[in-house]
Amino acid sequence: MRRTFLIWLLVFMLIGFLATFAISFYVQTEQAEENGHSLIQLRIEDVKQQLDINMRNLEEIRTESDMNALAKVRALAKMVELNPDIIFFDEVLEDIRLLLEVDEMHISDENGILIGGTEEAYLGYAMASDPQSAAFMPAITDKDFELVQDPMPKGIDKEIFQYAGVARIDSPGIVQVGYRPEKLALTMEVADIKNLAAGFRIGKSGILMIADQKGTIVSISNQQYLNKSLEEYGFSEGDFADADARTLLTTVNGSKTLFSYEDYEDYRIIGLLPADEMYLNRDSTIQLLIVFNLAMFTVIFVLIAVLVQKKVINGIYLVNDSLQVITEGNLDEHVDVRTNAEFESLSDGINTMVTALKRTIKEVETKIDAELYYAQTIQLAALPTRILETGEHHRFNVKGSMFTAREVGGDFYDFFVVDKNLLGVAIADVSGKGIPAAMFMMEAKSLIKHYALTKIPVSEILYKANHSLCENNRANMFVTAFLGIIDLETGVFSFCNAGHNPPLISRQGGDYSWLKSKAYLVLGGMENIAYCEQEIIFEPGDRLFLYTDGITEATNSDQELYTEDRLLETVNRLPRDMPIGDLMLAVKEDVDSFAAGAEQADDITMLVLEYLGGKTWKSEEP
Repeated sequence: MRRTFLIWLLVFMLIGFLATFAISFYVQTEQAEENGHSLIQLRIEDVKQQLDINMRNLEEIRTESDMNALAKVRALAKMVELNPDIIFFDEVLEDIRLLLEVDEMHISDENGILIGGTEEAYLGYAMASDPQSAAFMPAITDKDFELVQDPMPKGIDKEIFQYAGVARIDSPGIVQVGYRPEKLALTMEVADIKNLAAGFRIGKSGILMIADQKGTIVSISNQQYLNKSLEEYGFSEGDFADADARTLLTTVNGSKTLFSYEDYEDYRIIGLLPADEMYLNRDSTIQLLIVFNLAMFTVIFVLIAVLVQKKVINGIYLVNDSLQVITEGNLDEHVDVRTNAEFESLSDGINTMVTALKRTIKEVETKIDAELYYAQTIQLAALPTRILETGEHHRFNVKGSMFTAREVGGDFYDFFVVDKNLLGVAIADVSGKGIPAAMFMMEAKSLIKHYALTKIPVSEILYKANHSLCENNRANMFVTAFLGIIDLETGVFSFCNAGHNPPLISRQGGDYSWLKSKAYLVLGGMENIAYCEQEIIFEPGDRLFLYTDGITEATNSDQELYTEDRLLETVNRLPRDMPIGDLMLAVKEDVDSFAAGAEQADDITMLVLEYLGGKTWKSEEP
């Protein structure tokens, strides 16, 4: 009991420990994920603020640069109005370019053909031929037209360049200046979105990335993924499928990662924090909790175990010791454990119960002994002892014997006269022992004899007996049986074996051998079983030895079986003319000698039929 109690106590302590661990783990996990989410969101807000700053700075510088460019191109237009001939003097134009601090100057006629400028290579160029320069063509017809184009890459090295243009004052045409917006270029470089994400980190190893509307990564610290798609980085389509789930714990690029994202302007800002880093604080806290809880639960377990041992278990052991003596059959044992009021009451109750039990057992034993004696007397009385003399008694000898393992048994044998020339013999073994087996045995014996007396074939007898036994066989019992009917005039012996041990036969005083017989299914096992009978011819002096497995399965103290081989050896060792009654006693003595006092679990039953012939007189004591 102590062991059981300690096991259950340990189980409950483990459940408590695991529950504490699970709750702590859950809370710490939720907290870690919440902190990770907050950290990512904080960095996303930083990126958004930086984007706003860069865009504002760019807008302010752009406005200032555009106004400066328009002032310069207007000045050039005024100079051309005052002195149109300067268009054709390169040195004058170069001086004006240096004065205005621009990089290029271009002047077109009323058709948009460049007729003057600082870039000789562009002379004769039709501005309408390219979308970039064609944007200035409205100045030919609109005297108020002014345009400053957005800075854009120019040439092989993609240098940032900007053009501004107005209508000519003196005649239809276009005046245009081009320049490198250094300050604007510097601001654009700072505002370049591809370098923005690299300046922010989440924790120690987390990163930020920015993707455009097409899902292309436009800014990331790891340049190998720049301009790659989100799928190429390791995201799946489902990661962004739920518009409400803006924070997910999933596998990205082969690693368990917490990621959060937010759509801002024309971009999607994504923050990634590795799960290992996010759960680092949780794992260290859980380790401390495990150590602390293990120590605390161990102390509690030991204290409870010691307390229960002293206050309960020791008293239970004393009571159990006395109960063990009582259960072993010593009802004179007195329980006397009085360590507390509960054990005192328990001891008195057990002693009172044992006293009542002794009185009841004595009464029951007396009643059972009487009932078993009557049951055994009735069972033995049902077995035949002799054939009443009918005028044919001189043609056979038959005798049986049964030694039950208990007061009543499940074996039976029977021999009976069917008519003046037919003699039936039967032996059977019921599954089980005791009174239920004896009752089933009586039913089987009655059915077999009843159907045999109707003079139907042996196979039909067993078929009907089996059918009757299967009806209402709620105990699922069965019986092995051997039934034979001999014609005393001709010696023809018709028999059928329903799962029983094979008989022994001795021909005219010779050695015994096994009677070849096919064993069919036992009676009571299954309905509608077909049985087939066999026939042999008995000659005067032939003997048939029937037995149950109580002989062949008898055991000694070493759990060795008597076996069929030893039975055959024993009967062949005995004198051939030994009376059949003495033959059965000799076999029983050999079985007892083999068992050497070991208690047997099965009944020992035998029946011997000796055929004397139609005209031979030979008698044996009844």
